[in-house]
Amino acid sequence: MYSSVTDICTVEELDAVLEHIETHAPQSRSPHWTPGWRGESEVALLDAIFSARAPYGGPTSGVRAVVQRWRSHRGDNRLDDLTTLAELATTPDLLVEILSNRQLVPGNSRTKGAAAAVAAQTLVSVGLTRSTDFEQHTDEQFDAFCAIPGLGETTWECMLVHLGVRTDKAAEHLRSFVADALEPLHHNLAAGVAEDRSPVILGAAANALGTDLASLEHAVWRYQHTSRRAKQRHSEAQLRSAGLPRDIRASTPSRMHSSPNR
Repeated sequence: MYSSVTDICTVEELDAVLEHIETHAPQSRSPHWTPGWRGESEVALLDAIFSARAPYGGPTSGVRAVVQRWRSHRGDNRLDDLTTLAELATTPDLLVEILSNRQLVPGNSRTKGAAAAVAAQTLVSVGLTRSTDFEQHTDEQFDAFCAIPGLGETTWECMLVHLGVRTDKAAEHLRSFVADALEPLHHNLAAGVAEDRSPVILGAAANALGTDLASLEHAVWRYQHTSRRAKQRHSEAQLRSAGLPRDIRASTPSRMHSSPNR
């Protein structure tokens, strides 16, 4: 049953979304059911860089092990000063040693630790030092970040998701997930329902699952990003096999409009 009211989630809609979550991003199998790192810009940056093309790991392994090593080194409960990472840009091997991780960024141009230090230095230079600075970021700041070899839009988006900031593209990922879940129920109206009510529907799903909305949105965002990359790779493979040129100038949503997640 469709309802035009924007602040409700029907029982049928909730059931459909819960089934979609269990099928594609279940709590029992996805490691991404974590609320992110609100108020901790240092950790959000490290997570975004070290999770690129690597297993996320569990509470004491992978990305979170890197985070814990940095937290132990800093000896501070709230890691929200990017200058502490930026200061290591001239001695990146020291950060690699602190984090005990020698993984390389995509493209293998440098270690992820070195990239994190350079990224922090770049962010500070363009006025992004603490988590609250990212709430009103600009295209110029985005471009400066993406100019760092081995980093890019996905790393930027991931960092902002962890900080509770939703760009237009991240919000579209969440709406698309809800629309896909509701398509069997609402058919061609599903996209409109998701546009109007995805925050309410995802909030109801989080309550039903006994988790916080930030953790659910993180898991959904990770799933949507991964599945879209897979679809893009498949599409590009089909174009290559057909001998057709790939249009690399596909438009992307505006990056400037974002807001802290509710």
